[in-house]
Amino acid sequence: MARTRRARPVKLVPDPPETPARFDRAPPVVEHEMVWDGVDAGADVEVPAHVADLDLRECRWTGADLSGREFTGLRARDTRFVHCDLSGAVLDDAVLRRVTFTDCRLTGASFAGAQLDDVRITDCSADLTAFRMARATATLVEGTSLHGADLYSLTAVDCAFLRCDLGEASFHEARMAGTRLHGSTLDDVRGAMSLAGTRISADQLVPLGVALLGVLGVEVTEA
Repeated sequence: MARTRRARPVKLVPDPPETPARFDRAPPVVEHEMVWDGVDAGADVEVPAHVADLDLRECRWTGADLSGREFTGLRARDTRFVHCDLSGAVLDDAVLRRVTFTDCRLTGASFAGAQLDDVRITDCSADLTAFRMARATATLVEGTSLHGADLYSLTAVDCAFLRCDLGEASFHEARMAGTRLHGSTLDDVRGAMSLAGTRISADQLVPLGVALLGVLGVEVTEA
């Protein structure tokens, strides 16, 4: 008798960061090749325009102004960013594992080529943010505006964008099969064919259908 292959269970919630009961104080200035282990940082930490090879382990960073900063070789594990401003920040090729961004500004930030594992982005503003060629596993984005975001060639496994504004976002060549998009705005998305295999709700049929018709060159006319 032939056996029916069961679908692999989908991971619904990312694993949360594992942070210590007590933190150490952060150094006054961020320098290249620093390793923070169990550090609690605030808005008073001085961050230069470019930081190379910063390694964050079991940390919490609250209220920081990181806007426009360039982080090369960033690694973050079991770390929470809370009320931080990362607008225009460059985090290309960052490796993020069990990291959360809560109520942060990510507008225009770049995560190109980044690896995101068990990442949670909640109640953030992330319009025009770039995830070009990033790889995301068990990543949840919820209640966040990603209007006009660039998700070109994003590879997403066990991911979800819930209650997000994805209007005019670009999905060209993205691999999104199985990704949940429930409650998200899909008006005028680009690269709609790359949303094949995603999961949506009935109220999203019309805006996504319009985008697909546009890709197919179908025109709705009166005659």
